[in-house]
Amino acid sequence: MDQWEYDITTHSAEEILAARGAPAETEEQPRVFYCNSDGYCFFDRAPNPYVQAIIGVLNKRGQEGWILVQVALRERDMICFWRRKR
Repeated sequence: MDQWEYDITTHSAEEILAARGAPAETEEQPRVFYCNSDGYCFFDRAPNPYVQAIIGVLNKRGQEGWILVQVALRERDMICFWRRKR
């Protein structure tokens, strides 16, 4: 039977903004998603430079072997629940 260890991380809006850097400009914008503080999400074609920043924050932890289990969005931060095999 697999054994897991768990972790919880929080990422502030400021941390995500700092990770974002300068947004890349392209003629055709891909579909992106937006989530509000109540956890409701929707898709749009408008540019959203924060998506890549969030992906970067999540990938950094994933490179350490952690698997994202769940994300909880709040007004000024994002809470991530992780697990990995022991």
